[in-house]
Amino acid sequence: MNSFNFSTSLITRDLALKLTVKNAYECPKLLKATLSLSNKFINAEKLVILPYFLALLLWTGQRPMILRAKKSVATFQLKANSPLGCVVTLRKDSLKSFFEKSCLSIFPKLQALTELNFASFQTNRVDFSLDSFLKCVEIQPNTELFDFLEGCSCTFETTGKSVPVTQLFMSGFQFPVFKKTK
Repeated sequence: MNSFNFSTSLITRDLALKLTVKNAYECPKLLKATLSLSNKFINAEKLVILPYFLALLLWTGQRPMILRAKKSVATFQLKANSPLGCVVTLRKDSLKSFFEKSCLSIFPKLQALTELNFASFQTNRVDFSLDSFLKCVEIQPNTELFDFLEGCSCTFETTGKSVPVTQLFMSGFQFPVFKKTK
């Protein structure tokens, strides 16, 4: 049994005691994670997408999909079928390994440094953004390639039925659920 399954079973037992559920199957679970990167300079030069593509590939271990424009928009100087960014959707084993890496290496660093709200919680979704890729262990050896990357937006989807239930579930994995004000 890997550490993710072990911690999930412990959190499920804990949630079964804290929430009004009939059995462990009604407790929230992780469904999928979506990571996306985009930049305004990708539209101007197509080779700019390569570091974004490689960063997501190294970080998640899964090949990203390139997002392309569906139609031309003259205001943004955007042509049809031009690249806009990269996106990765993680499920099952890749989700477990990514979430485990995030909980053990990235979230403890963020909790010490972040002063404001870190994530926005919806009923069954947690949205947050990472401002720098240099906090990721897989990318740190290649900092000269990725030093200009601005960050990415991440989404974890759960089966939580309300915002407090989703916050309680994510706090069990040491996800920064705190709310500090200045």
